[in-house]
Amino acid sequence: MGRLPPTSTKFPLLVAAVLPLLLASCSDDVSEKAGYVPTVRVATAAAVSDVVTVSGTGEVKPRVESVLSFKVSGRVIARDVEVGDRVKVGQVLASLDPTEQKADLTAAEAAIRARQATLRTAESYLNRRRTLTQTGALPQQQLDEAIQQYDSAVNDLDAAQANLASVQESLAQTELKADADGLITAVSIEPGEVVQPSSAAFELAHDGELDAVFNVDESALTRDAQPESVEVALVDRPDIRAVAKIQEISPSVDRKLGTVRLKLSITDPPPEITLGSAIVAYAKLSEVGRISIPSQSLTSANGKPAVFVVDPATETVETRQIEVLRYDADRIIVANGLEPGDQFVVEGTQFLYPKQKVRTVQGDAQ
Repeated sequence: MGRLPPTSTKFPLLVAAVLPLLLASCSDDVSEKAGYVPTVRVATAAAVSDVVTVSGTGEVKPRVESVLSFKVSGRVIARDVEVGDRVKVGQVLASLDPTEQKADLTAAEAAIRARQATLRTAESYLNRRRTLTQTGALPQQQLDEAIQQYDSAVNDLDAAQANLASVQESLAQTELKADADGLITAVSIEPGEVVQPSSAAFELAHDGELDAVFNVDESALTRDAQPESVEVALVDRPDIRAVAKIQEISPSVDRKLGTVRLKLSITDPPPEITLGSAIVAYAKLSEVGRISIPSQSLTSANGKPAVFVVDPATETVETRQIEVLRYDADRIIVANGLEPGDQFVVEGTQFLYPKQKVRTVQGDAQ
């Protein structure tokens, strides 16, 4: 058998010398960690004014707008206005070829003259028969026949006069006139075009009160309470504002977009807010006292939103679940879970754990 090599005595002696030093170092680290008290910034929960608003973009439109059309058919021979033109009530906007209506007018006037002549003859005939009947020269039967002829002539003249009025109205309808002072917003006819009765020719925005029209999300109108206040402002000049109020909410919903048409009446609009202006509406829905916390305060407990709350008596923290009402840009609005006076951690939540002792520095809850 071979000989075993001699065992070195240096390594055990080295371990024996170093081990007490390592143990002492670990003991110092544990003692230091156990005594560490982090400093955190805290804030005191307080109910502050929470203004709930909604906004949306829309367009300024007239309160009253009419669609103008010819009431007779014919060929357009003139169109005197364009989109954007201002017009006065009674101003001629377009004309149809009146040749047919003028011919009808000539015939109707001739019919009137003929019926008038017939009536004069019947009246003279009736007067003679009445005189002869009174002297006994003619029987009553012939007087009755003369009365019938006279009544028929009167009826014929009345019918001719009614026809003349209708023809004159048709001739007048060959000229389409503005029904109010306002602005032409749409043109649908061209010279040379043959138009049919009641087909749209122009759209006229009447001068007067202005409305703001929006298509808003249906969910924004599900609240029972009406907005406390509404303002509108120009998109490109937010400093130009005016007070508005809800005038009309469409009863139907656009199924493709899920929106509802909302119309606001603008009270005393400034001169800068004009027809067709793009505007933004700001509706203040409510203003109540609610607790809000900075976004960085939020942590989680059991997968739900929570905050670290400080117990002033023990100077320790605990996690408390909260119910979030909504998330704003840099604040979180709390519905439940915090009460006014509670101290919660604003900064320094990353390494905290329940029951941990902390030092606190007061921060700002606003």
